[in-house]
This record gives sequence, C-alpha cells and structure tokens, in this order.
Amino acid sequence: ARDAAREATNGENVTSVAREGARGALAGVLARAVTHPLDTMKARAQVMGAARMTTGSARTGGGHARGLYAGFGAVAAFAPFASGAYFIGLESGSRWFGEGAAGAAATGAWAQALAGVVYTPMDVIKERLQTQNVLSANARAGAYTHWIDAGRMIIREEGAFRGLFRGYWAQNFVWWPWSAMYFVIYDASRRAFANVNTDSDAVAPWVSSACATGAAAAATTATHPLDLAKTRVQTMKFAPGEASLVRVLRNVVAREGVRGLFAGVGARVASVAPGSAISFYIYETLKQMG
Repeated sequence: ARDAAREATNGENVTSVAREGARGALAGVLARAVTHPLDTMKARAQVMGAARMTTGSARTGGGHARGLYAGFGAVAAFAPFASGAYFIGLESGSRWFGEGAAGAAATGAWAQALAGVVYTPMDVIKERLQTQNVLSANARAGAYTHWIDAGRMIIREEGAFRGLFRGYWAQNFVWWPWSAMYFVIYDASRRAFANVNTDSDAVAPWVSSACATGAAAAATTATHPLDLAKTRVQTMKFAPGEASLVRVLRNVVAREGVRGLFAGVGARVASVAPGSAISFYIYETLKQMG
C-alpha cells in the first residue's frame, strides 16, 4: 500500500511539472509575440554606440513591421521550451526554497539556471538577426537570411558550443541578479496585496500582473548595463580575450561615457515589464482554471 501511494504521489508530481511547463510555455510565447518589436528596438539601441565608433555612423535597421520582428522565428522555436523550463523552476523552487526574500531570490536564480540553457542559443540567433542591419560588416559577428540559416552558419563557423552558447555566463550574470531582484519585489508586493484582500486566499491574475510589471521595471533598469554588454558579446566581433562583460563595460564607459551603459533602457523596460505582466497574467489565469 505504501509503494502504491508513493507511485501515485510520483505520478501526480510528474503531471504537475508537465502542467506547469505547458502553462509557462504558452504564457511566455504569447508575451514575447506582443513585445518582440520593442525587444528589437532595445537590441539595436544597445549596439548603436559601438556601430558609430567603428564606422562614424549607424544605420537604423529598418522600422517596418517585418524588420521589427527580425529573429522572431528563433523565439517561436525556442521560447516554449525556455519559458516552460522557467516556470517549472519557479514552481519547484518555491517548494524547495520556501518563502521570504531569501527563498524568492533563490527561486528566481534556480528558474533562470534551468531556462538559461535554452535562452542562450535563442538570444544569440535572435539578437544577431535583430542587429545585423545596424552593425557594419567589420563589426557584426555574421550576416544571415533567417533564423535557421543563422543557426546553421553559427554552428559551421563557430561550433555548436562556442557559437550558440556564446555569452552563456554573461547571460546568467544578467539574469541571475535580475531574477533575484524581480522575485524579491514580486513576492513582497504580491503578499502585500494578499494581506489586504482577506476575503480570499487566491490573488487575482490582474494583481499578479501589476506586481510583475513593477518588479520587472525595477530589476530591468538595475541590470541594463549588464544586458547591454551581453548583447554586444553575443552579436559583435571581438579580438581574442576581449569578449567579456567587464571588458565591454569598461570600453563603453571609456568611449561612450556612463550614459552609454543605459542606451536602450527605455525600450528594454517597455519590452520586459509588459512581457512579464502578460506572461504572469496568463500563467496565473491558467493556474486558477486548473
């Protein structure tokens, strides 16, 4: 009887994990579909200063709808798995690490660690397509026709690991602190709303959405310089030993000033914050529906 109960519990856990992953995948893809044009504007703004330094001018990259959705094919292919993994990490981490600020920070870091393996190759392909019309041939890491072509060329010319996982640690050093700050703020604000609403244990999806927006805006602004350096590491040519967050940040400050570290911050906040709100609204709605 004990073995049967254990097997039933394990089966329920597997089903729960799969359900959380499916909810997260749907929520993440729908949110990115809405905010992708802003993400493209952010990526282009982040490399614009480097483009001016290498050529004396920078191209806009095209503002039409198709141009603003450059790289979305990679998002559609990778994001369901990455978002699903992220929400699995969120749910499992909340059970393992407990409540409070420390638990929320650990949960955010764990969720990012789980999803980062998928997010890194997605970002490399996506951001190269987003920025290739802004950067000169001497500055960009490559030129591609679409996301599948980009993936093939990166693997062929740079190798699967060195190419598709270029900036893997940079990605984590951006999103680990982002996740820690985000979930501390999100968890605290969500609990504050829950304490006010004593009529129900459940927090309305719109409340989760509002908390996600505020938390994302704060964490995004604080980590933007790191994200700018990460974008340049993943999309530009570098001499051996120069493609690191520290070196890129130093070069930005020396050549573009401290203000250069925040190039594109408005577009990034406008992309990430609504994206988080949409994602968590859909996720919490689906969760409450069962």
